Amino acid sequence: MNEVRVRELLQHRHAPGEQAAEERAWRVISAGFAGRGPARRARHPGRLAAALAVLALLVAGLTPPGQAVADWLRDVVRPGRDDAREALVSLPARGRLLVTSERGPWVVEHDGSKRLLGAYEDASWSPQGLFVVVTRGHEVIALEPGGRPRWSIARSGRVRAARWSPDGFRIAYHADSALRVVAGDGTGDRLLVRGVAAAPSAWWPGPAHRLAFADARGRVSVVETDSGRTLWRSAPADAVTGLAWSSDGSRLIAVGPRALRQFDAGGRARGVLEMAPGTRAQTAAFRPASVEVALVTHAAGSNRSRLEVVRIGAGGAQRRQLLAGAGRFGDVAWAPTGEWLLAAWPDADQWVFIRTGRRARPAIERLRAVGNIANQFDPGARTGRSPFPGLAGWCCAPVGRPK
Repeated sequence: MNEVRVRELLQHRHAPGEQAAEERAWRVISAGFAGRGPARRARHPGRLAAALAVLALLVAGLTPPGQAVADWLRDVVRPGRDDAREALVSLPARGRLLVTSERGPWVVEHDGSKRLLGAYEDASWSPQGLFVVVTRGHEVIALEPGGRPRWSIARSGRVRAARWSPDGFRIAYHADSALRVVAGDGTGDRLLVRGVAAAPSAWWPGPAHRLAFADARGRVSVVETDSGRTLWRSAPADAVTGLAWSSDGSRLIAVGPRALRQFDAGGRARGVLEMAPGTRAQTAAFRPASVEVALVTHAAGSNRSRLEVVRIGAGGAQRRQLLAGAGRFGDVAWAPTGEWLLAAWPDADQWVFIRTGRRARPAIERLRAVGNIANQFDPGARTGRSPFPGLAGWCCAPVGRPK
């Protein structure tokens, strides 16, 4: 245990009354802002930042929740990690990242080198990263990781959200509001179901070709794609924005703005995690070989986001906070072994890599932030900051027994 380690542990622990303190600070500052006089151009903008920094130090010394308010004030001035590196020079764990950007998808190697695949939109890994499936307008295209096309098909609707089955023999994709399936070699394309929600479908990681998807009523269904038989369907609920299976196929989570619902492989409800008032779930992803879930939430009142690791059960949920900050967090991606978690922070223009312990071990063992992410995936941009890229997967997650 050293000073750096102690600082990291303290920084990511919930202070008593932390969220309430954040909300009170936001109400006070918002009220002051609403009652201000006619706006004038700031003659000394640097003084405002300095004054807020001093206020943060004063507040931090008053009460236990004061540190949370101090962090919030500091983030208003400059969101993000102060210790962020200027460039991505390597990944902290083995594997390759698939990143989607304004210019198209990139493959990021372990040594930090990047390769642009072409002017495509959505992208997803095949099993073991042998291929990448991408979409462009009305096309679904299978690429080698170097960017060479292997096959393509076109449909009348706008296609997106193509996802490869774990055995590599099927690809599911959306064409407008229809869900279609094609063989892994581009043959046998056919309609599976109409009227699906925008959330990408999720393949069951077992040997059969079973696919989970959601409809506009918030119902989650699992279908055997080869026969078209529906195995189970949930009751209507909150709109579904994301679906994910645990790596052994024993659990399925449905992400909605107001709650996370968990089902077992047979469709039985195995717990619900409801969001606090004013807080919305953004995204969630199962840790490889685990039933722990990385969850990103956003509180509109304070405009702050949190990244937690949660374990949902029938009796409630266990939660451990990993990161909190101003603005919205973006996508998350687990490393193949599940030891590292990558969180996108668009408002800070940063990626944050977090090494997390399991069970009773410390929530955070190491943390590494990288800045200037947007421009690194849009080299040659002439003016301003480029749109922030998305995370499409850290290849390739092993199948294992949850811990």
